[in-house]
Amino acid sequence: MSNLFLPILLATIISIAYYYSNKWTIKHAEWNKKIFSFSAGVSITYVLLELFPTFTEAALSIHKILFISIPVGFIIHHIIEKEIYMHNIKRDLVRMLTLEEHVFSFIYHFIIGIILVTFAKGSAAEAVLFSIPMLSYTFLSNLPASRHPLKIKALFLSTATVLGTVFALLWRNMPAKIEYSLIGIAIGVLLYTIIRHHIPFGNKGHIGYFTIGFVIYSALIILSWYI
Repeated sequence: MSNLFLPILLATIISIAYYYSNKWTIKHAEWNKKIFSFSAGVSITYVLLELFPTFTEAALSIHKILFISIPVGFIIHHIIEKEIYMHNIKRDLVRMLTLEEHVFSFIYHFIIGIILVTFAKGSAAEAVLFSIPMLSYTFLSNLPASRHPLKIKALFLSTATVLGTVFALLWRNMPAKIEYSLIGIAIGVLLYTIIRHHIPFGNKGHIGYFTIGFVIYSALIILSWYI
């Protein structure tokens, strides 16, 4: 599969998930806990076992200053969300969290599209392994945000990943510093999201499904090292 077709295909799948995440919600409480736990196991395994080591190897070969992009991504997400909770009364909270989710997610998914192209240049396995946790990031959210009522706006928001992919494909000689700075930001945002929103807190969730997610994705990542 060519470096051109694969990222577009993966971006399209993520965009479809983005669109339907605006329309559907997981209402079955028991399955909700299991899916969130499994997704958290997959995502944190990918970040720690594959994404962060890949970024580290590239950052050390380019410049150590790139490591600052990880806390930047984490802190920006934290500050935006904290400011919303601290400076809005309860009846305005859902509206502001919805605005944050739409604007922030659009920008983040644009970055995801760029990263898909970066990884596809390396290997198909890298791009596919990256896209799976991004799908769970896209579709699963426990923020008290409302669904977008207008189909045309929901459709536009869902195109972010495809737009980012097309942008990266057109900018064929994007500097490695920019590519890996964006990957660092993605790591920071993903870490915040997993810790803050995806890993069930306290006695919530299912440790068994979290462990299954860890075992399955660890096996896939290790297998990809030898393909």
